[in-house]
Amino acid sequence: MTQQFQAFMLLGAASLLVIIFVLLKKGLMTVKYSLLWLCLAIVLVIFAAFPYVVFVLRDLLDIEMPVNLVFLLMFCFVLFVLLSLSIAITQLAEKCKRLTQANAILEHRLRQLEDAAPTPPGTAPRNPHTPHKE
Repeated sequence: MTQQFQAFMLLGAASLLVIIFVLLKKGLMTVKYSLLWLCLAIVLVIFAAFPYVVFVLRDLLDIEMPVNLVFLLMFCFVLFVLLSLSIAITQLAEKCKRLTQANAILEHRLRQLEDAAPTPPGTAPRNPHTPHKE
């Protein structure tokens, strides 16, 4: 690995760290989701600062080219991010469904109470088939 490429990798990893911390500070990313990106940035810093680690991992996994190891690790990282985002979306969809159901139950109870309440004198009775205006 050339010195220029190593410096470029360090700069890229440091930029990723700065971007993650800025997003955290502005509240655009939660700590829960930033941990995955922080781990990636730290791994990139390790790979850039100590390129020998890539060669050792390559030998341990019996991969022919170091670049193939990097592509494999990036592919696994992307799959892990997709899996975690799918889990988050599923949880949010379930929460949305429960909130919608709870809202419908509350609206139904409110309409029942409004229909059961006596109409004050001097006001027209409410038509039960017209929607409520808020």
